[in-house]
Amino acid sequence: MSFLSELKRRNVIRMAGLYLVGAWLIVQVAETVLPAFDVPGWVLRAIIIVLAIGFVPALVVSWVFELTPEGLKRESEVDPSASRVDRTARKLDVAVIVLLLAVGGMLLWQWQTGAPAVATAPSSPEPLAADTPPTAESITDKSIAVLPFADYSQGGDQGWFADGLAEEILNALARTPDLLVSARTSSFKYKGSELAIPQIAAELGVAHVLEGSVRSTPQRIRVTAQLIRAADGFHLWSQTYDRDVADMIQMQEDLALQIATAMQTSMDPAALAEMLRVGTRSIEAYQAYMRGVAMPVMAGAKAFKEGYVQFEQARALDPTFADAHRRAANFWLVQLDPTRTSSGLVDDAPAEMVEQFRARIDAAIQYSANEVDRLSSRSLKAQLNLRFREAIELEKSVLAARPTDRDAVTALLDLASRLSDQALLADTLAQAWAHVFERRELAIAHLNYAHRGGDKDKAADQALQILERWPEDDAMLYQAHRSLLWAGRNEQARGVLARWQSLQSSSPQWSALPPARQACAEGRRAEVEKVLRDEVAVDDVSQQWHLLMLLGRKAEAEQALMPLEESGNTYALAGFLTYAQFDPSPFPSLLQLLEREGVDRPPPVALPFACPPLKDGP
Repeated sequence: MSFLSELKRRNVIRMAGLYLVGAWLIVQVAETVLPAFDVPGWVLRAIIIVLAIGFVPALVVSWVFELTPEGLKRESEVDPSASRVDRTARKLDVAVIVLLLAVGGMLLWQWQTGAPAVATAPSSPEPLAADTPPTAESITDKSIAVLPFADYSQGGDQGWFADGLAEEILNALARTPDLLVSARTSSFKYKGSELAIPQIAAELGVAHVLEGSVRSTPQRIRVTAQLIRAADGFHLWSQTYDRDVADMIQMQEDLALQIATAMQTSMDPAALAEMLRVGTRSIEAYQAYMRGVAMPVMAGAKAFKEGYVQFEQARALDPTFADAHRRAANFWLVQLDPTRTSSGLVDDAPAEMVEQFRARIDAAIQYSANEVDRLSSRSLKAQLNLRFREAIELEKSVLAARPTDRDAVTALLDLASRLSDQALLADTLAQAWAHVFERRELAIAHLNYAHRGGDKDKAADQALQILERWPEDDAMLYQAHRSLLWAGRNEQARGVLARWQSLQSSSPQWSALPPARQACAEGRRAEVEKVLRDEVAVDDVSQQWHLLMLLGRKAEAEQALMPLEESGNTYALAGFLTYAQFDPSPFPSLLQLLEREGVDRPPPVALPFACPPLKDGP
C-alpha cells in the first residue's frame, strides 16, 4: 500500500482539510467579534499562532490514533477487522461539508455587506461650481471622519491624549491626496454624542467613520480603533494596541498607515509610511505637541494660547520638530492680524512678534521632512513679508500635491479676498468642490465672500439653503446672518441671529458684531452707540473699526487703524482688505502694497445695513 493511500485510509487528509477550514473560520469569527468586546490585539494573534502550531500535532494524532467506541486507541492496537475508519471518514466528510457551508455563508455575508475584498470602487464626485449651494452632494467612497477618541482611563485624565491622537490621525490622513477627511471643526462636534454612526456620517457627508478609545497609565497605553463603513455599520478594520508609553509614536504612525491602507489609497506604501511620520522621535516632545494639538481653537483664545505654550515646549525638547515650529509660528502670525478672532493675546510690540514668527518659521522650513510641508511654511513667511502673489503660487503648489489640503485652500481664499481677485476666489472654490474638500468649511468661505460677487439676493438664497444642511453650526449662522443683511432681508436675518445667539454658551470673541449689525439694519442706532461706548475695548481696533463703520463714522474708523500705519504694521492693515467696505486710500503702506502686487481694487462698498445717520447733533 502506498503512503498516500495509507494517509487516506487513516483519514489524515480529511483531518487536514477539516482543521484548515475550521481554523480559518475561527480566525474570521474572532476577527469580527473580539474588537466588539475591546479585547487586546494580541489575543487574536495568539489564536492564530496556537492554531498554526496545532496543525502538525492534529495530523500526527490522526495518523497514530483511531477513534473507536471505547475512545482513542493507537492504530496498531486496533484489530483490522474491527476498524471503524470508514465510519469515521464519513463523519469527517459531514463535518467538512458543514464547515464549508459555514464558510460559504460567511463569504456570502461579506459580499452582501461589502467586505474590503469586494468593496465597490470609489465614485468620482461631480464637480460643483463655486456658486452652487452644497445641499445635495454625492458622497465618495474614499471619505472619512475621525471622531474624537473616548478616554476610558481610570482617572479620566487622558482626554488630551485621546483628542490629540484623533486630531493627528486626522491630519495625517488629510495629507493623502485621494482621501476626503472631514475637518476637526466638523467631526469633533460629535464628542460624547449618542447619535448612531450612520447618522453622524450622513451629517458629515462621509462614507466611513473612525472611532476609538484610549486607556492610559504612566507606563502603558491601550488604544482601540475601528474603521466603520456607514452604509451598513460593517467594520472594515479594527485594531487594539497595548504598548509601553515609549512606543506611542510608532503606534500613532502605524494607526494612520493601517487606516490609509484600509481605505485603499493610491499611494505607494513606502511613500505613504514616510508621509505619515510624526516628525519627532522624542516621546517628551511628542507628548507636549499632542497636548497642544488637543487645545481646540474653537474653545476660545485661552486654549489657543495654552496650545502655543505646549508647542514651545515641544520644539525646545526637539529643535528639529518642524510641525511644532510651524504651529508655534502660526500663533505669532495670528497675533499680528487684529482681524483674527484669536489675536490680542500678547502685549509684545509688532516688531517683537515679527521676530518671534521668523525664528520659528525659519526652523520649520529648515527641518521640514518633505518639500510640500516646506512650501506651506514658505507661504506663511511670504504672507508676513507681504509677498502675496508669491504666497499664492506656493499654495497652488501645495494643492497640486495635496488636492484636499484645507490649510492651502483657506490660505488661497484669504489671499484672493485681500487682493480682490474674484477669478482666483471662484477657481479655488471650484477646485475644492471638485476634489470633495470639507464641505462645511467651503460653505463658510462661500458665504463669507459670496456677497462680493454682486448678486446679493442669490447669495442670501444660498445662505438659507446651506443652513438647511448645517442648521446648528454657529460659524455658518454667523456668515449666513451677514449674507442676509447684505441682501436687505432683515426679518430673515433676525431669525438666524436668534439661532446663533442660542448657541453661544459664553461670551465669545466678536459676539457684539452680529447683534450690532441687526440693530443698525433695524434703525436702532442708540444700541450700537452704547455697545461701542461700554462693551468694546479701546485697543480692540478691529471691533472698534467695524462698529464705527456701521455707525457711519468713517473718519473715526480710519483713525482707529492709523496707529497700525504709523508703526509700520502693514501686515495688520492688510487683514482689513478682506472687507468690501474697507478703503485703503488713507494708508500709504497699503497703497504701495497693492501697487506692487498689481491689484486693481474696486471702490469700497457702502454697507446696506449701516445705521441711519444722526438727525440732529453728534
